[in-house]
Amino acid sequence: MSVPERDEFDGPWSRRPPPRPPVFNAMPPAVLLIALSIVSVSLLGQVWPDFQRWVFNAGVFIAAEPGAALPRQPLGPVAPFFLHVYIHFGLFHIAMNLAILVATGRAVGERLGYGLRGSAGFLLLFFTCAVTGAALEAIFHQGTPTTMGGASTAVSGLIAAAGWVRGGWRGMARLALPWIAINIVIGLVGDLMPIPIAWLGHIGGTLGGIVLTPLVIAVFAEDRA
Repeated sequence: MSVPERDEFDGPWSRRPPPRPPVFNAMPPAVLLIALSIVSVSLLGQVWPDFQRWVFNAGVFIAAEPGAALPRQPLGPVAPFFLHVYIHFGLFHIAMNLAILVATGRAVGERLGYGLRGSAGFLLLFFTCAVTGAALEAIFHQGTPTTMGGASTAVSGLIAAAGWVRGGWRGMARLALPWIAINIVIGLVGDLMPIPIAWLGHIGGTLGGIVLTPLVIAVFAEDRA
C-alpha cells in the first residue's frame, strides 16, 4: 500500500511562511539615519584625521566639578550634550551601541511610525536622553575632569522606551530597572573595571527615557490607537 506524496507546505501546520521584508527596509527611518550618521562620522574620521580631531574636540563631553578650568570647545559648551553620541572609543564601543540602537530603536520607531512626525519624535527622544545622561554625569561628577563619549546615554533611554511600547509601565520596569541596577553596581566597583564607564550617564539617559517616552508617544505617534 503506497502513501500519496504530500506537498511540503500542505496542511495548516506546514504552511509556507509569508515572505519577510529585508531588515533595513523594515527599519524605521530615524533609526537608520542615526545609525548611518554614527558609522559615517567614525569612518570619515579614520580617513581624515583632521576631521576626527575636530569632531572629538567639538563633541566630547567633559564632566567636571563647578569652577574647573576646561578647554574651549569649537562649538561651545552646549554642543557636547548632544554630539557626544558620535564619539566612540574603539570598534567594540561603537558596535555595542549600534546593536542596542537597532534592537531597541526598531520597537520604539515602529510604535511612533515611519513618517515625518514619528521620525521627529524618535530623534527628539534619542537626543534628549543623551542630554539627560550627560546632565546627570555633570551634576554628580566628583574629582578630576573626565571625558565621556558614545551613544550609550541615548540608547539607555531607548531601553526604557522599548519596555514601554511592549508593556506599558510594567514592561518599562522590566527593562529599565535591571539596567539601572547594573550601572549602580558598575559605579560601586568602578575602580575594578578595566576601562572607565560613564554609569551615571547611562542612568541619566534611562531616567530620561522613563519620563519622556509616554509624552513623546502621546504627541508624535502617528497611530495612537
